[in-house]
Amino acid sequence: MLKTIKTKIITTYSLVMIAFTSTLLLTTFLTERNRVLDLELEKSIEISRMHAEVLGNEFSRYITMLKMVSYNPEIQLRNKDSIEFQLKKLLEVGDGDFVNTIYIDKNLILTDAKGNTNKVTHPAFKKGNDWAGKDFNISMPLFSRFEKMPVIIVAVPILNTFKEWMGTIAVAVPLSTINKKLSFMKLTKGSYAWLADANGMIVSHPDESFIMKVQLSTTNSDTFPGFGDIVQKTQLEDHGYGHYLDTRINESKVVTFAKISNLPGWNLFVTTQESEIFHEIYEILYNVIITAFVLMIIFLLLINRLSKKLIHPLIQLSKDVKASVNNKHHHFNVIQSDDEIGQLSKAFDHAFTKIHSHTAYLEEVVGRRTQEIHAKNVILKSQNNALENIASIDPLTQLYNRRAFNALIEKNILADNQAALSPTLIVLDIDHFKKINDQFGHDVGDDILCRTAQELSNNDDENIICRWGGEEFVILIPNTTPDMVSTYLDALRTKISQANFAPVEALTFSAGVATRAPDEPFKAWFQRADKAMYEAKASGRNNVIWG
Repeated sequence: MLKTIKTKIITTYSLVMIAFTSTLLLTTFLTERNRVLDLELEKSIEISRMHAEVLGNEFSRYITMLKMVSYNPEIQLRNKDSIEFQLKKLLEVGDGDFVNTIYIDKNLILTDAKGNTNKVTHPAFKKGNDWAGKDFNISMPLFSRFEKMPVIIVAVPILNTFKEWMGTIAVAVPLSTINKKLSFMKLTKGSYAWLADANGMIVSHPDESFIMKVQLSTTNSDTFPGFGDIVQKTQLEDHGYGHYLDTRINESKVVTFAKISNLPGWNLFVTTQESEIFHEIYEILYNVIITAFVLMIIFLLLINRLSKKLIHPLIQLSKDVKASVNNKHHHFNVIQSDDEIGQLSKAFDHAFTKIHSHTAYLEEVVGRRTQEIHAKNVILKSQNNALENIASIDPLTQLYNRRAFNALIEKNILADNQAALSPTLIVLDIDHFKKINDQFGHDVGDDILCRTAQELSNNDDENIICRWGGEEFVILIPNTTPDMVSTYLDALRTKISQANFAPVEALTFSAGVATRAPDEPFKAWFQRADKAMYEAKASGRNNVIWG
């Protein structure tokens, strides 16, 4: 059969070219397949972490809202009307995320926003010393007696000034809310997100038959071989990935996971069909194989006449293909000719361009997702700062409220025992304020409070001033002497008496003053000043008494 040298050369050269092209295609496929898989896994892990953080921040927002309500003095005084109002307001500002809001008193009597009451018996509700060292608690999913659906209870304690538990304020987040938030996740084709709690119970999944019915196990099953190994990883790592086989559809799948802040032990999973990851590269490979096959058939017909001319271009093509396989930044030099080698070179260039374009696209998606999560974190941080400001400022006078004042005392005064001079506390009460409200109405009374606050705070950047409640203000003068305080109060009384508080003809105040003794607790210190203020009012008002 192979009698002539020409035939041997043609046949041998043709076989070598077929083997050479096949090797290059296989090498290209394996190299780019691994690269695409690595990029897809990196993107999927980043998406899992990003959305896990967003979900954790959602629960952080719930906790912040609850803390704001727990600091409300009316709630701490167990005012029933105020409690009902705050529960309904929480339900409203939850924007549909909550199915119910709950208040539990010291006797474990539960009241919700819908008017239901009941004795709490479920162990998920903490009480008394159960709250020691805890700012909040998030329960495992449980079936609500009132809503008849599985919910997650997010709760914070209500503490008195002695840090003693007085009750609990909580919201019920239905699992449908979690499913809704996961459905908004932007995922690649063939991917879906789902959620499991710290016990491994699936609480959110596109297949509703899994929810609250399937519990993850570290043992590999016949239906999902390999998934038990992934569950073991979730117990050891904060984020990662794994592979398993879904024997129901005979499909290999890739799973990435990430833990969720504020939900200890909870994991967000993203499952992707492996075939979708390599769909484009399979299509590119198929096109390249078809193109190469056609070109090699043509090449066999013309090799006798073109053998010498083809040697040099083939060597160049071989080097460029290998370089492109090993280095994605390599510039592929297309052979500019109209023969089969030129077409083959262009086909390789087209294939590598598509492969590298797909790789660049995946890298761009990862970068874009990273920018999105950064932007969301900036927004959440801004919202948290706004909430903190609302919780610290009296809305009428724009002075510090009692909660913020107590925090500033703890931070700046009681913790600083090295000051050369002792701080002084002034408890100031507007004289005859009830008479002003009765005579002119509460709108004028509120205006008097605002103007008094303005007079107190004008040109005073050194002292800490707060509205303690009603017509009562507290001024903290750090690092001072009795003479300096007396001078300050004389000037303040003159300023208030000369200020225009129309329609009130003149305004005066009574004040109690107390200088802090060494290591004196704030409560005892404040009580001395407060008692002195009442003595000043009892002695005829418009007076200052030292306690």
